Amino acid sequence: MKSFGSELKDQVTAVNQFVQSGIQFLNDIRDFIKERAQIEKDYAHKLETLAKKYASKKDKKSIALSVGENGLSSNQTEIGASFETSTFIKAWGRLLEEIENIAKDRHSLSEILSTAVVDRIKGVASKKEEFRKKHMIFAQKLVSDRDKIYAEKQKAKSRYDESCVEAQSSLQKQERAPDEKTLEKLKKQSIQDEVDMKNNKAANEYKKKYYHTDVPALIDHMQKLNESRIKAIHEIWNDYIGHELTVLSKTERHYNDIREALQKVDAEADSQLFIKYNKKEWDEPPDFFFEPSQAWEDNEELANDENAQVFLSNKLVKAKQRLTDYNSSIETKKKDISGMENLVDAYSKNPSLGNADVVNENLLETLREVTSLESMKTYYQTEVNSIIPVIGDISPEQKPHEFKSAAFTIPTNCDLCQASVWGIAKQGLTCKECGYNCHSKCEMKVPPNCTRKKGVINRGLVTSIAFSNPISPWGTLSSVPNYMSLAGASTPTSIQSTSTVVDQEVCLQATALYDYKAGGPSEISMRAGDTMVVLEPDDGSGWVQVLIDENSGLVPASYIEIENHEGIHRDYVRVLYDYKAQTAEELTIHENEIIQVTNRNIGDGWWEGIIDNQRGQFPAAYVEEYIG
Repeated sequence: MKSFGSELKDQVTAVNQFVQSGIQFLNDIRDFIKERAQIEKDYAHKLETLAKKYASKKDKKSIALSVGENGLSSNQTEIGASFETSTFIKAWGRLLEEIENIAKDRHSLSEILSTAVVDRIKGVASKKEEFRKKHMIFAQKLVSDRDKIYAEKQKAKSRYDESCVEAQSSLQKQERAPDEKTLEKLKKQSIQDEVDMKNNKAANEYKKKYYHTDVPALIDHMQKLNESRIKAIHEIWNDYIGHELTVLSKTERHYNDIREALQKVDAEADSQLFIKYNKKEWDEPPDFFFEPSQAWEDNEELANDENAQVFLSNKLVKAKQRLTDYNSSIETKKKDISGMENLVDAYSKNPSLGNADVVNENLLETLREVTSLESMKTYYQTEVNSIIPVIGDISPEQKPHEFKSAAFTIPTNCDLCQASVWGIAKQGLTCKECGYNCHSKCEMKVPPNCTRKKGVINRGLVTSIAFSNPISPWGTLSSVPNYMSLAGASTPTSIQSTSTVVDQEVCLQATALYDYKAGGPSEISMRAGDTMVVLEPDDGSGWVQVLIDENSGLVPASYIEIENHEGIHRDYVRVLYDYKAQTAEELTIHENEIIQVTNRNIGDGWWEGIIDNQRGQFPAAYVEEYIG
């Protein structure tokens, strides 16, 4: 194998720099391990603090999370009475304990890294640097000795030349020796001169030794020094990794202990534990009962007069329609629930198929919807069960109207109360089958006597006092076809006429300025000079509803002149509180506004009036009497 000495001739400086850099690199490794130890120490401290913090919280909340706040009496809580701990809290406590143990192991690792690793690296670096310095001191000595030999080279050369001259001279003198004694002496001198000449060749031999023996040996020693450094740090690294793996192994054991504790969590058992400590005697709240008003003598029985039968019959029809709709919706939702439950089960067993949590969220939302639908179903079923004993079930001969919302753009009267239902602010209803028109508020009072023929209408069967127009002719029960009778209910033969004479002392009067010929069933003809009673002033539509000779209808507002003289009573109220309209039939009113009242007999605490040329209903409790 090649070595530094054989391959790197006279490169002591380069080898020294290489070895020195390797030794200095040990300091980087030491600093890394040192900072790593500090990180581990900080982590251990934070982990231990975290575990202790939540262990303290766990101790405070164990009662609430195991047996509930009410599971122990206040006296038991104060004296620290023992109680069973839920499997969930036990697992949580074990997790916190093991986390604290992990923190301790991490703290031990920090100590080991600081001593067994950092200090060892420091010692290796110091020892190797000491050896390197000694090698370099020896290298300097070799260079010094070499330079000394080189300094003597010139002197040696002079002595060598002198020795050569002396040796040659000795030979020449031997040839001229006068006697044997002198010759013998010259021979001895010649031998000495040759020795001196050969000795003066030593500088070259020393040079060979320096470059081919001494320096290569030194460089090889430095190579061994560097390799020993690498072997030493390699051993330390192995020990460092071993310490890390030991801690990881301990950490794994801690987490396995946590997992074992988690496997003992039993949600059902925890629920039973909560039940055990919280089960108490319970009395169901009493059922509600009818409480009559102090202002009206009444009982819990539903009314069963003619008007009530119409109202209840309509309620029964709507309730049964709603029941059908809700049953259909509930059935559809339950099918969806069954499908989603299967999906949740499949996704839970194989998460790669989909997200079980997303499906479960949709499942819960659908279950909530079904709960709401079933509550409404119960509500309407109760209505049906309450109405049928009073008026009987719906007769097959009954033909309820099929109303839909409508906005009337031409003068139109309600076919029930005969009041105007025309205008943007007055949304009404129209039967799709026969064309019966009415206010939304009148819908439930319309008898279920649809003719199922467009334009053929059976009108009213209610007393007029409940509506805005007190003069509408309602007829009698005998005018209603036989198929109108309610199954199981008694049907009187007649009711008194519902017409009421208008008190002209309290209504506005008007005089016709021009002749006018009615252009539709809701209008009335008049001649110039005719006097009339104003039933509904112009609401911004340009039409006025009037009464002429016991007949009512609409006339153009510009064709009449409303009288304004003393004796005419006008009804005004002042607004006490702001109110925002909730439907198209209501008025939005503001504090201190003045409203002209047109009807105080709408019922349910509502009046009708006009403000800013808009007619509508408003809550009577929001106003006070006003005399202008």
